[in-house]
Amino acid sequence: MPTSAKNRLRYIDWNNLHFALEWIYEASPAQRSSVGRHNFAGLSAWLIRRGGLTISGGGVTVEAGEGDWVFPPFDDDRRDFSADLQILSIRFRASWGGDNELFKEAVPHRCVSRDHPRLERAARQLLKVAGPRLTRFKDGMMRQPVDVARYVKIQRAFLGWTQEYLEVLEGLGVTLHQVRITDDRVRDAKVWLDSVPLNTAVREGELAKAVGISVAQLNRLFVKEVGVTPRVYFNERKFDYARRLLIHSATPIKQIGFELGHTDQAGFTNWFRAKATVSPRAFRSGAMAAE
Repeated sequence: MPTSAKNRLRYIDWNNLHFALEWIYEASPAQRSSVGRHNFAGLSAWLIRRGGLTISGGGVTVEAGEGDWVFPPFDDDRRDFSADLQILSIRFRASWGGDNELFKEAVPHRCVSRDHPRLERAARQLLKVAGPRLTRFKDGMMRQPVDVARYVKIQRAFLGWTQEYLEVLEGLGVTLHQVRITDDRVRDAKVWLDSVPLNTAVREGELAKAVGISVAQLNRLFVKEVGVTPRVYFNERKFDYARRLLIHSATPIKQIGFELGHTDQAGFTNWFRAKATVSPRAFRSGAMAAE
């Protein structure tokens, strides 16, 4: 892992960083090309096995071919793939919560696999541990059932790959995005917001009382340390969950709304449209059309 002094936080601060594998597969990508903002936060790494691609973001264009690793931008990009493209694709979260990923690069990065053999070895081990029953579903891997022992094995292999990934990106000069929480009252409030069920009614008065300060103090300190108020932070967590279910599951829209605390579909639709500018149904249809 990155070891420079500038990357050091207290151990308790690193506990706010959550890692989660979303998928790994080796095949042709679902999309031949795409333009625009990503549907939700997350990080990706592609090892090109055959063919090539061009990816642009932040005013930088990268061309890559067989044997290259490519790390797409965090947010906006354009990607064009050759007709014969085959990749080993890894999609994951390394998140402080909401859209606060550990890396928030605006530009794509590339490196040669043979210069970083441990990264590919770790990826191959992760692919093997996940197994063909899961990896054949590509971006549908998250919806497949596994028992706890299998889940832990996959997570252990994933964290091994993540360690190699962090070392490679540090070598490429990529800057870590850190959420440094210095006030323990804010940290306690954030831990609660990260752990409660998404259908929980967040009452800022009760949260402020629990951490021993006023609502005004809580909002001021939370904005200073995290960037938004507790209510906005929790709503972003709910919005991220809704987008992921809409894209990666067949869960009925009414059920998604219920899981987020809405008593009817109309209420959920209005809440989602206010944040996404489109309805949940249109968002899901647009994501399916892009595949």
